[in-house]
Amino acid sequence: MDDRSYDISAETEYLFRHATVRDAAYQLLPMSQRSRLHVLALEILEESTLGLSLDAIFELAEHARLAQVGVTFAGSDLPVRELRYIRLSAANAAAKFDNDVACRLWERVAEHPSASDSDRVEALTEAGVMHWMLGRKDKAMQRLTSAIDLGTTDQSSLAYCLIERGTLYRDIREMDSAIRDLSRALELARQAKNKHLELRALGNLCTVQDSHMTKAGVQDLYSPVMKIAREIGDERAIGITEGQIGQAFLRSQDYAGAETHLRESIEKLHAAGDLLNEADMLSALGDLFEKRTDGDNRLNLMRAVQCYRDSIALKEQLGFLFHKAVPLCGLASAHRLLGMLPESEKYARQALQVSQEVGDPEGLGSAYFQLGAVQEAQGELVSAERTYSYGFLAVEESPAESVKIALLSALARLMASQGDWENAQSHAHNAAELAAKTKDTRTHARTRRLLKSIESRQSPAEDEQSDFA
Repeated sequence: MDDRSYDISAETEYLFRHATVRDAAYQLLPMSQRSRLHVLALEILEESTLGLSLDAIFELAEHARLAQVGVTFAGSDLPVRELRYIRLSAANAAAKFDNDVACRLWERVAEHPSASDSDRVEALTEAGVMHWMLGRKDKAMQRLTSAIDLGTTDQSSLAYCLIERGTLYRDIREMDSAIRDLSRALELARQAKNKHLELRALGNLCTVQDSHMTKAGVQDLYSPVMKIAREIGDERAIGITEGQIGQAFLRSQDYAGAETHLRESIEKLHAAGDLLNEADMLSALGDLFEKRTDGDNRLNLMRAVQCYRDSIALKEQLGFLFHKAVPLCGLASAHRLLGMLPESEKYARQALQVSQEVGDPEGLGSAYFQLGAVQEAQGELVSAERTYSYGFLAVEESPAESVKIALLSALARLMASQGDWENAQSHAHNAAELAAKTKDTRTHARTRRLLKSIESRQSPAEDEQSDFA
């Protein structure tokens, strides 16, 4: 072996020794002298970084922090400068979707002794949003609640925080709490005469109320939202609203209308740079192509696969784990319908892993459903029954009613296919009872047909399966 491969260049050796000597010399300096050096470095960097990239701002915050270690400057503005630079660094990290760094920095702002109550409300709210992006539901809820409990008199700040907590409640299917927070936020935004927050509060409140509405009902519901959005020229809000209307058209099986609204939504959201909602609408477009009955079925399924993949790519770019299970389950379903069972199982298991990681009951139940469905398609009926049962037990205590109904319906169909009519009837009865308590009349009617078929000892028809099928 050539000994020269182990040679260290003179330049590398110099740099190593230089850094070592520098660090040792720094440690030998008295605290007061270290502090003066950091103040000097801070002042030089403030001048040299003026107008440059925000990526260098964190270094300013660190110099301001280290300048205060072990010394006291009467009347010094160093704490205020440190706080300002931490805040700028947090906003910069969030803008680059470096969510974990942004989360830690916002929490430093909230804990900073120079932070005002207004600073703390903002910082705790932003930290809560970042925790939610990272799938940390409990921490997100804790930070948002702490911000609200600070009792700020700034109506706009409180409204913003209530909107974020309300949408978190919506996402975890705690609808009563979501309505409470969003309604209060709407009232505060109107009192503050803040049209932008009023639009956000009203729009999100509508998303809580529209989940089982037909297309006509949703268009009426969102009419005030569209009015405000057009009044203030908010194309992003118009894009979100178009998407919600498109999903109602999809529920009504108006595929052409749904595609028109969803494509317009995606176009507006892309132009506005709203990657999160664009990802959700791409996933909804994938659902449309998977479910539509017109056109070439295989081509529609391939289009669905592409939409789901595009949605996942955007969520990965954002670092947003929650709701990633939705397009993953879509990929599992589309690949199963294409006959690509190993691929389907892979995506179902990925969805299961993500849902368990972030504590998403809706995603968890959907992932178990898809995994059971692919096992059923593979002829592994015992495994499928076990998977559906595990899925139901995993979400039984959650408010995810739709997936509970889907899993019970799947179990009923599976038992019926094996001639186990007694257990099939028990599962179908439980599914119908759950469906009767929801506002979704279509699911209620479908589960009643399923129960009636099984009571008559007839194999359930295809349209008696869940929407997750």
